[in-house]
Amino acid sequence: MTFVKIGWKDSGLGFSTDRTIVGHNGEILDLAVIPPGTSSNTNDKHTIAVATNSSQVRIFGLADAKKDELGDDTDDSVQNHTALSPRGMLDGHSAIVLAIDASPCGRYLATAGKDKTMRVWHIASQKCVGVATGHTEAVGSVALSNKIGCFDVGGKSAENGAGAFVVTASKDRTLKVWPLAGSATMNKAARSGDELTLRARLSARAHEKDINIVSVAPNDSLIATGSQDKTVKLWRSTDLALHGTLKGHKRGVWDCQFSPHDRVLVTASGDKTVKLWSIADCSCVRTFQGHMAGVLRVRFLTTGLQLVSSGSDGLVKLWTIRTNECESTIDAHDDKIWALDLSPCGTALFSGGADSKIAVWRDTTKERDDASREAEEQNIFMEQKLSNHLRHKQYEEALEIALELDKPHQVLRVLTEIVEKDTKSNRGVETLQKHAVKWPLNRLTQILRYCREWNTRARNSHIAMLVVKAVVTTIPAAKLASYEGIPEILAGIAPYAERHFDRLDGMVGNSYLLDFSLFSMGSLHGDNDETYGNWLDRSRYVLPPKVIDGRIQVGGSLVVGASAKQDKDSDDDSSSDSSVVTIGDSDTSDDDSDSN
Repeated sequence: MTFVKIGWKDSGLGFSTDRTIVGHNGEILDLAVIPPGTSSNTNDKHTIAVATNSSQVRIFGLADAKKDELGDDTDDSVQNHTALSPRGMLDGHSAIVLAIDASPCGRYLATAGKDKTMRVWHIASQKCVGVATGHTEAVGSVALSNKIGCFDVGGKSAENGAGAFVVTASKDRTLKVWPLAGSATMNKAARSGDELTLRARLSARAHEKDINIVSVAPNDSLIATGSQDKTVKLWRSTDLALHGTLKGHKRGVWDCQFSPHDRVLVTASGDKTVKLWSIADCSCVRTFQGHMAGVLRVRFLTTGLQLVSSGSDGLVKLWTIRTNECESTIDAHDDKIWALDLSPCGTALFSGGADSKIAVWRDTTKERDDASREAEEQNIFMEQKLSNHLRHKQYEEALEIALELDKPHQVLRVLTEIVEKDTKSNRGVETLQKHAVKWPLNRLTQILRYCREWNTRARNSHIAMLVVKAVVTTIPAAKLASYEGIPEILAGIAPYAERHFDRLDGMVGNSYLLDFSLFSMGSLHGDNDETYGNWLDRSRYVLPPKVIDGRIQVGGSLVVGASAKQDKDSDDDSSSDSSVVTIGDSDTSDDDSDSN
């Protein structure tokens, strides 16, 4: 579908192409990000080649979308809009294209399909410069060598393996290596329109079942193949000698990729796992589990410290190798994700699946880190400002900062100081009411939520009730009831408030017993001062028990644990203890002493 602009020109009414949208015929089987430098449109951030269930390969450019393309009602604050626009089409295969790979120099593209052939394309001119035939079944995977300098090597050196090459894997279970003629020869063929015939330099029967994927190491020394026979095999690129076999998956292997920095290999399998292997001893180093269905594609991120995988469950997962944890899960597609690739700079991720959609994901790690750093710096600044206000007893300013920082403990501390200050000046809750009038809805909801939590503890309930009082006496009840969430918060405060009121009522009731006791002792009313003084004059304090000659004496004459002789001698000693009053009526002791 093409959008055109209508306008008047010197020759009359004219039409100009504004934008073209090209749909897909069905599933997206594979895609490859073309390194920069070859796109004819300088505004393109990335260029990708996409293979669908057709014989044509489409080239798309990723550029910033225009404001008028997004619609007039688009918010101006929305940024970083991108759009995929068609940049060309590669037509040469006679059957469905199954696999695509781009050269690291960005000048060439290799495609393979069900027509049993592999084609090499010159991207700038979009011309086919080489055709490889020799497989007896559909070619399901293709990979170009990764050394950029090797693409300029031609002649006999290229034929002997010193130059760039293409590796293909087919359903006929064979692996073939095709040397390229060199950039000079291929560029000449692109200008003339000729198609070079590529010849296989090496060929080997690699697996016992269909080969799903082939990958080349960053230094072009090894080639990895993954098959439906549940194994991954490593081959030397110079002679296709077997370097080692990786065994451990329980189902077929759909993808394998070399790390750009370490001597490790990652594989994705239909058994729902991703495994990391050591190339040195062919042992499994890590196993990543989390997909709900088979894992179809996996890639190393630029740093080599993380992995990104896609599966039949339509999910894209980000893994951290060191912790063996899934950092993020993206619900990307509605069906299987067959295609996955990263931009050379690692800032964009492209995915395509059976739902005929291409999704572009932007790496926001740097932006999030910067935002987190700024938020942390701002938080430190605000905490220092809060501390300064508390030190100088500027509680009203400290309250707003504590609420902004969402620190309930500091808010409680500040409110306590404000209440104590108002209590000393007999201002009641005047300061709290002044703040309650200024609070917006979100701040009001926040402080009432704090009060609900504080009210669950008796020692904080007094402050909570004063804050609630300030709110309900300042804002009309009808207005509070209309706010979303506030009625529910107040309903949560009510049960604990009733419990605290019952406790206070009990304490007030118990205080009457103390009043009665003090009243009876004559300490509350002046009318009883004479009676209380008479009782004090006629009474003596009862001394604590004494131990005299090994005996325990309580009062004046009562001895606990005394013998008969000791009881007889006790009369002689009564005069010496006349100052000790026995427990009982003190008047009797006074009368006896007077008669003596």
